[in-house]
Amino acid sequence: MSPSPTIPSTPFIKVATTAPPPQATTANSTPSPPAPPQQNTAATLRPLYTRAVRAFLHRDIVLTHSLLTSAFALITPPLTAAPDSLTDHRRKWDVLRITLDVTVYTAPPADTANIPAALRSNALLSAAALLAALHARSVRLFAPADVPAPNPAFLPPQVLVTLALSSAKVGFPAAGRGIIEEWLACRAPAPVTAATSEDGYEKVLEVYILSILPALGEWTYARQFLGYENELPVRSREVCISE
Repeated sequence: MSPSPTIPSTPFIKVATTAPPPQATTANSTPSPPAPPQQNTAATLRPLYTRAVRAFLHRDIVLTHSLLTSAFALITPPLTAAPDSLTDHRRKWDVLRITLDVTVYTAPPADTANIPAALRSNALLSAAALLAALHARSVRLFAPADVPAPNPAFLPPQVLVTLALSSAKVGFPAAGRGIIEEWLACRAPAPVTAATSEDGYEKVLEVYILSILPALGEWTYARQFLGYENELPVRSREVCISE
């Protein structure tokens, strides 16, 4: 019996596997630090604001108020007077909040049962009390934590103008006059070479002289005020006088 043929053994083939190269670690490759809380808050607020504005334009009071409540649970007063990542958000959201409050106060929807309780309670206030409450709330929102007491000087001009025009809308422009005059008294005068439009001074005076004082019948005082005011550019002054 002939021996069985020998089957050559298959050589073992070692397959080289390519492992991902280890990441080099150097002194400069430390993990990125987490984003500061305020930056995370700002990122959350941006899409929320778009939804809130859309809801307001569609007269969806319940949704607008709900989104405002969510936003102001995240928005806090500034730590210092220096701008931070929430500076623009405080201003935009407060303007929207004031606008909603005044809109519901002056033109409530037919179905008042669905109005949020906070807005419904505003209807019980006089115009003077409403404006005082809105103004005090805004002053607290923008007052830096390192300032001993809330100061109206920190109110952004856009918020100030919204409050003043709201006073005329609710039929109590005297409140708007007081709000603006208090801000003017607290505000540090701008240098002569500075552009007063940058800090909103021109817009505030435009509303004061062309809207608030005329609503009070104070035409003579408006002209007198322009006589001793010394920060407005000549062109802006001439526009106010011509009006």
